Amino acid sequence: MKNAAHKKLQQLGLGAAALAVLTGVSGCAYISPQATTDSFAPADGIQMDLGDLQLRNVLVVAKDADSEGRVLGTVINNDDSDQTLTMDADGSTVKIDVPANKEVVLEKSEPVLLQRAGAKPGLMVNTTFRAEDKDQTVSVPVLDYTFPYYASFMPGGVPSTPANPSNTPNAEKAECGH
Repeated sequence: MKNAAHKKLQQLGLGAAALAVLTGVSGCAYISPQATTDSFAPADGIQMDLGDLQLRNVLVVAKDADSEGRVLGTVINNDDSDQTLTMDADGSTVKIDVPANKEVVLEKSEPVLLQRAGAKPGLMVNTTFRAEDKDQTVSVPVLDYTFPYYASFMPGGVPSTPANPSNTPNAEKAECGH
């Protein structure tokens, strides 16, 4: 009798262990949250809400940190009154007027130009956004004309020589480990 009970207990233990292993490798979300529940913006620029204003895909296009930078993106006003968004990127300030219950698509409006971009393309510039009594500081990406979509928005036009590591100042050669 002892032997039969001992065998049943062993089988039960093996079954419990197998169930634990299968649950762990089956992808059950007991520990890790579902990736599809994470919201993210599939865009190059930043997304943020500032009171009744929503900023979508806001970025700066420039040749270098000290050249003019064009602000791109969309600003949406969900308020019943006109709003002015102030953008201060590393000391260079612009204002964007947004009518009540409307949106301003900066790619389609008069160019909004920062006196200087404030960061090299590929880096981020600390930028403070202000509207009414709210403000928020975030890092905004600076991109250049090497992204074909942004080439037409480059202040001053695109240089005649294409950008690549061989003609970019201070180009660094990759180490191959040899």
